[in-house]
Amino acid sequence: MAKEMNGNGVSSGLFFLTGLGTGIALTVLFAPRSGAAMRRLIGRKVEKGEDWMKEKAAAAQDCVREHVDELRDRAKEVAEVVGRN
Repeated sequence: MAKEMNGNGVSSGLFFLTGLGTGIALTVLFAPRSGAAMRRLIGRKVEKGEDWMKEKAAAAQDCVREHVDELRDRAKEVAEVVGRN
């Protein structure tokens, strides 16, 4: 999952949120529903967006952890080499 983050996580998130907002706005304009039905629909869309953002945040955390571990391992290797000299 960590490999999914390729530096475009922020822009992907912004595109998603823009699309979500556009979808909600178009739904409100073109789908005649009662207020309660509309609130439920919007609530479901927001929950889906929240789930998507949580998945992306978890992927970003995994990516950061992976790089921290790699950096720590490299630092240990350098310290060992320097310590031998």
